[in-house]
Formats: sequence, structure tokens, C-alpha cells
Amino acid sequence: MRVLLFGKNRRRRSAKGKVTRGLVVETYPIGELPGMIPSLKKGTLVYLELAGLGAAQRQKLLSLIPENPSLLFGVLDPTGAIVDVASLFHGGAVDYLGKKMRGGRLTVNRIAQVLSYADGGVQGVTDDDDSVQRPAQPATDAAADGWTRIVPGKEYEFAILFVEVDGTEELKKRHEPDNLTGAMETFRTYVERIASQHGGRTWMWSQFGGLVLFPLKEAFGSAPVCGLRLLLSKIFYDVEESPLPGYISFHLALSTGRTVYRVKDTGEIISESLNSVFHLGKKYTRPSQFFISADALGLMPERLKTLCVPVGSYEGRRIFRLIPPRPLASRRQGNGQENS
Repeated sequence: MRVLLFGKNRRRRSAKGKVTRGLVVETYPIGELPGMIPSLKKGTLVYLELAGLGAAQRQKLLSLIPENPSLLFGVLDPTGAIVDVASLFHGGAVDYLGKKMRGGRLTVNRIAQVLSYADGGVQGVTDDDDSVQRPAQPATDAAADGWTRIVPGKEYEFAILFVEVDGTEELKKRHEPDNLTGAMETFRTYVERIASQHGGRTWMWSQFGGLVLFPLKEAFGSAPVCGLRLLLSKIFYDVEESPLPGYISFHLALSTGRTVYRVKDTGEIISESLNSVFHLGKKYTRPSQFFISADALGLMPERLKTLCVPVGSYEGRRIFRLIPPRPLASRRQGNGQENS
């Protein structure tokens, strides 16, 4: 399998050091990308390094990727030029490294993680193996189409999912600032990936968490299932993606409300709905738990509603907790013996 890195200041060469079994990294000047895309084989992993490129050139290069739908692609963005990172994943990207992630540098471990995520562990596949396929894009809810009607600067109704890592003060004490920053960027990438599968976009993000927005008219099922999937997939994130040695936990809160949508200058937005969901998430929700306000309960599919239990009221609204389902206990134990 081939991994290709295209950048403005890259010279054409093949890296000598192997990244993983049967895999090397090749670097090319960005100008060679258009001519090479049609000929690249299935499963080739292409990274675009955006440093030194203007907005128009970045957009043009990213628009070339769909010309070969069998490619895997990632983006290196050391200056943080991409504002809407989730849109890259909507378009099929499998990786993004921003300026807070070690300057957007590509590493051996990073490539191995991306390959494992993209196709269930394709490390070691050789260049002439045509069995490597681009991973099927996750089925998205109708919420993804809802974004085509969202115009920055105007006010809309959203389902708003609050996500925040637990024990932030303890994490600051236990980890070096640079390591913690990189780890939290990895966590954000995890949230963005799952949110994009359900038509959501991360928004107003700080180091340890933030908001995911879903256009309300298309948010039935998608917003609450996104939160549940984040909880249920956490063990795989801890084992396969998180650079921290231990396990992290996080809490979630789901509500609805109106707010102006902006891509930039989000700190200037004043909204009672945003204040309310931040209060619910930060002051009322408990570690490792998923709380839902009464106004968002209508977004729940019937089978999920049965998992919601009332936990009280906050700021005049009833609050429910979604408790993930557990399998029914079997009458047989692991050694095949029946319980007495």
C-alpha cells in the first residue's frame, strides 16, 4: 500500500524509512497532484499539506480528490487554515492534523492508526494488492442535508449536544501541556468523526469539549443516537486512538434552541439557548452520564425513550438521563454451567 504526501515545499522523493510492514511514505510537490490522482490505485492514502496555500488553491486541490473515489485522504493543516474541519470528514477524509497537534506533523503511529480506522487494519497491504477498498461512507441521517439550508449569520433552530471531558483539573496535573493538548485534539477528532456520521458539526470548541449542532428539522434520531454512539464507542477510542495511558470519561447533555450560526467569531454570539445548554452540561450533568432536557426528548426514537429516566428539574425544565442498554443476563455462565 502507498502513502503519498503532497505539499508546496515538498520535493519528489520516496522516504527510506518504512512506516509499517510493506509501507513507505512518498513525498511530492503539490503541483503533481492533479496529474497523479487518476492513476492512483485503490486504497492509496494521500495527505495534502496545506501550509503556504491560499484559500482558492486549497479549495481547488480538495475538489480534485473525488475524481478518484477509491482514494483515502487526510489533511495536514499546520496553520489551522481550515475552519470547518467536520466538512472534510463529510467529504470522506480519514484524518486531519491541525496546528495544535504537534504542528500538524505526520508520524509513524499516526499513519498506523489512520489505516486501522479507515479499513479495519490494512497495515502491511502491498502496493499491487487491488483488494484494498476505500471504506464505505457511513450511512448518514437526513440531518446532513439540513446543512445545505444553513446560511452563516442567520438564526435557526438546532438540536445542541454538549460534550465535555471529565476531571479536567486532574488531567492538567498529570500530563504535560503539549501532550494534553495533542490528546484533546485527538478526542475532538473522535467526536467530529462520529458527529459527521449523524449530520452534526462541532461548534464553539474549547480544549476539553464544546457543542455539536444538528439542524433541528432533521435531528430526529440523529442527535440522540450520536450521543449514545459516543458513549458506547469510547472503549475503542481509549484503546485504539487516545494517546493518554489511562481511560478518559466525558459527560453529555442534549437540548434544543435557537441561535445565530456563524463559522467565525462564535464567541460574540449571545443566545439564551446556548447559555442554557452550557449550564446544563457544566453544572448539572454528572461524569460519564448523558442528560437530556424535556424539549429534546421528542428527538428520541421510541426504543431510546425507554432508556430515559427522570432525574429532576433544572432551570424550570424536566431533565432525563439516558442509560445505555445492557444485555440480559444469561442463565449459563462463561464456563457453560447453569446458574443455580
